[in-house]
Amino acid sequence: MQDSRTLIFGKDGQAGKALQAKFANNPHINFIGRNECDLESTDQISATLQKFKPQIIINAAAYTAVDKAEQEIELSNQINATAPRLMAKYISQTPNGQLVHYSTDYVFDGSKNFSYLESDLTGPLGQYGKSKLSGEITIQDIFKSKTNSTSKYFILRTSWVYGDGSNFIKKMLRLAQERDQLKVIFDQHGVPSSAEWLAQIVIQLIASDAKSGIYHSVPDGQTTWHGLACFAIQTAKELGCTLKVNPQAIQASPATEYPLPAPRPYNSRMDNHKLKDALQIAHFPQWESQVSEYVKKIVSQQK
Repeated sequence: MQDSRTLIFGKDGQAGKALQAKFANNPHINFIGRNECDLESTDQISATLQKFKPQIIINAAAYTAVDKAEQEIELSNQINATAPRLMAKYISQTPNGQLVHYSTDYVFDGSKNFSYLESDLTGPLGQYGKSKLSGEITIQDIFKSKTNSTSKYFILRTSWVYGDGSNFIKKMLRLAQERDQLKVIFDQHGVPSSAEWLAQIVIQLIASDAKSGIYHSVPDGQTTWHGLACFAIQTAKELGCTLKVNPQAIQASPATEYPLPAPRPYNSRMDNHKLKDALQIAHFPQWESQVSEYVKKIVSQQK
């Protein structure tokens, strides 16, 4: 990858910023944001691909406004499905090309009682999940149609991402400094995923002999939004951060108390064994260790 022409879309998001940090000062890698290429425009996407002629594309860009997507159906489909289709079509015709595409737990309806496997039936509840699933399907269909292609694709489903940008952990720490009471949802389950860790997974996958396909890219362990909030706030408190909220006093509330335009899956847990096998790794980091390191960075920046 170090010597391959690489194009990374979505440079301004949390995943994109983490990738930028990993590949700082690499002359073979170009980072694309909205200012460089508007993914609403198929002409701009095609022109960008022809300009850079990448052998590797990492698509960390996405329409992620879950609730607004219910009204912005065409826009969410364009960014989450049409844009990836153009990237997949280009890479599938590039000898030994590779496409890495970030996807989401929202392709599932959350009704399963255990962690989702890559082979489980999908069933998105809202337009955001539907648009991301459409992107997955179109990528797979394009590569399947290129029977003689030497290129590969990796679809990385992840969940509850946090990094350099707005996210749940930062919000909870801010609220814990401002309020003496907090209520957090306790009945939605998932796996917090570090954008920095995801960037490292991308590097390892591209360098590996892994086969094309969908991979659930989450660290080990599981929790709830309430569990994540309590852990992050407790960690900050132990690091000397002045907070008004006692972690043990954070109220656990059902999701039904927070009605939203788009429904969320109650179960976002995903089994990561396929990815471990592909990378020949026995264990991934526990989500707690990654969140702990992340909170340390936030607290140190505030001092």
